[in-house]
Amino acid sequence: MALRRLGACAAAALLFAGLYLARTRNAEIADAVLLMFVVPIAIVAFEFGLRGGLAAASSAITLVAVWDATASNAIGAIDYLTRATAFLVIGAGIGWTADMRRALEKSLIHAQDMSLDMIATAGRDGFFLTLNPAWERVLGLPRATLLSRPIVDFIHPDDVEATSRAAARLERDGDVVNFRNRYRTADGNYCWLEWNAHLDVDEGVIYATARDVTVQHEAETVLADHAEVLERAVLARTAALDVARVDSLRRLAVAAEFRDDDTHQHTSRVGLCAAAITAELGLTPEFAVQLKEAAPLHDVGKIGVSDTILLKPGRLTPAEHAQMQEHARIGAEILCGSDFPVLQLAAAIALSHHERWDGTGYPDGLQGAEIPIEGRIVAVADVFDALTHARPYKEAWPAARALDVIRSESGTHFDPEVVAAFERLQGPTTTWASVHA
Repeated sequence: MALRRLGACAAAALLFAGLYLARTRNAEIADAVLLMFVVPIAIVAFEFGLRGGLAAASSAITLVAVWDATASNAIGAIDYLTRATAFLVIGAGIGWTADMRRALEKSLIHAQDMSLDMIATAGRDGFFLTLNPAWERVLGLPRATLLSRPIVDFIHPDDVEATSRAAARLERDGDVVNFRNRYRTADGNYCWLEWNAHLDVDEGVIYATARDVTVQHEAETVLADHAEVLERAVLARTAALDVARVDSLRRLAVAAEFRDDDTHQHTSRVGLCAAAITAELGLTPEFAVQLKEAAPLHDVGKIGVSDTILLKPGRLTPAEHAQMQEHARIGAEILCGSDFPVLQLAAAIALSHHERWDGTGYPDGLQGAEIPIEGRIVAVADVFDALTHARPYKEAWPAARALDVIRSESGTHFDPEVVAAFERLQGPTTTWASVHA
């Protein structure tokens, strides 16, 4: 700084001398030379501040006074005072501005030095340009070491790629980029730093702050591990509760119909048959598994139908038949409202498995593809199993006879595609004992 100030004084002195000589030797350019006196005043004011500006202005006033005292075309007193005032105002203004700038710079440097955050500037060449003292406090490495080597030398090898991506975002977006990486410390270990960085495109300089978040990061990792363990435990418990709920509803469905073991087997067979048809239709294995679990609940609504109707050995009267039909809505109401996919599927089956392809079914008279696919599949499985097994009001039918009935009602009662898939399962080489025996 001393050399710079000495140079400023020398430059100002040479300019003053040169301008004075130029004015004394050529009266025609006297006014222009007077204006040029502003230059040395500005040089001194920029370097020395307010005091320097006033001193330089006083020197200029003195030189003008000496020249005017010896010149034949001296300016008048008012003009002299005007120019003297202008010199003083210019010197004081520039000097005051320089003092304020230095004060602000000093305050900024002091704030950076006192900051707990690690403040840095870096170039596009991958080297730091400036670092505040916090870097030495956090990393234990001298700033000279950090400034002399590429930034990447201090980054954990596993974080280099992520840091490069963050730098690429800086170049591409220009916005503030937030990221974390591990930075080497003096003892050879690494600490976690959280960065906020911004690229000034015009200057080609990256302005960044970093903060040591090692303790926070380790705590977050522990919490995440605990959260994962808890989530697995909750999922396992939820799955167990869902299974228990499905099992309870399945038992309720058995109790609702005939209260005997054969009906329990019926519900299981309907589930197996529905899953087989689903697979034959080319639907997803996941859907087939869910349908196998959901289909046995298709008649859970019969819990709301009286025993006199459920166990009646003969045909139902129209009034009794209307009461029986209510079991579809009752079942849907029992099963609805769950977040468990199997129960959601079961609710749709309970409501729709008595709908008919031609629109004459119940409870909503849906037609064709309006009927959910799960309802169309279970309709075939339910009727086939009911026909091939004894009920209080009928004997068991042979499988061939039951299949003829299913086939004859394709396009009226049943979805033709579902019937076709079911027929393929009944081919001469197919064993259906696992489902309907």
